[in-house]
Amino acid sequence: MKVSINDITPEELLRLWTVSKRNDITKQTLADTLGCTFETLHSRLYRARKNSQKDAELGDTRKLFEYNLDEILQLSGDFLIVGDVHSPFTDYDFAQLVSLVAYKHLAKPRKLLVAGDLFDMGNFSKYETVIPAPTWQQERDALEALMREWLEVFDEIYVILGNHDRRMQKLTNGAFDENDLVRLIGVEPDKITSSIYGYCVIDTPMGEYRVTHPANYSQNQLTVAEKLSWKHNQHIISHHEHHVALGWDRYKNHLLVNNGCLADYNKFGYVNLDDNTSASMEQSFVLLKGGYPHVLGKKPPFTNWKLWL
Repeated sequence: MKVSINDITPEELLRLWTVSKRNDITKQTLADTLGCTFETLHSRLYRARKNSQKDAELGDTRKLFEYNLDEILQLSGDFLIVGDVHSPFTDYDFAQLVSLVAYKHLAKPRKLLVAGDLFDMGNFSKYETVIPAPTWQQERDALEALMREWLEVFDEIYVILGNHDRRMQKLTNGAFDENDLVRLIGVEPDKITSSIYGYCVIDTPMGEYRVTHPANYSQNQLTVAEKLSWKHNQHIISHHEHHVALGWDRYKNHLLVNNGCLADYNKFGYVNLDDNTSASMEQSFVLLKGGYPHVLGKKPPFTNWKLWL
């Protein structure tokens, strides 16, 4: 297992550099070994020597303030990937296909990744209410019923956050976190792993897939996903926009997926009450198997369901 510079103490770093010099190991080589840049290693060594001298001469044990976010979910293997569930506006007939496809095409342990907007949280929105929204209790109970059905098939469920999930975070100034979300679901929390991030990475034989619920939106499908693929040098499975599409980035280096929603968009008031020129929404989910993404869409003729069920 590779050791990170963040995993060792300043004293251990000084000893490691002393041993490295004796063995003619350069500072750049040591930096590569520790997974950091030459500049970071040089800075850490300087600070370690400085603090070591202070401790010896003055007994000064003051430390720089450090603040670190949680680790990003680093996953591997085959997954069924859904996003934009928007409970309680879920299309439950289509959501049942998630379990059916997983049961038939995934080996145990079967893994489900929910890529943001598991909740709708309309009662905690900053936008004015135009028509009465379902109560929070209805939203919570609907999601609990759905998760219980999924847990009959899936052995592990992973959840990243979307903009709707963050409504409660913003309302409570961050006091409400991703673990609280899992507890609100109320079912088998030991099988559900949550992340504070809106993205995660899945390592596959075909390269890394960045599964994301980005902050950005475009009416043009795959546009946001393409920019993310250039930025992170990864295949992208993107949500939030409710598009359904599969293709290459323009240089044919990375696969791009717009994974649609599991919500019934006909239930969204802001979509249906007035005419608008926004892009149409569509439903889908992704089977990522052996590093190959299979985008399974509801609207014909995108998917021939007779081949999958």
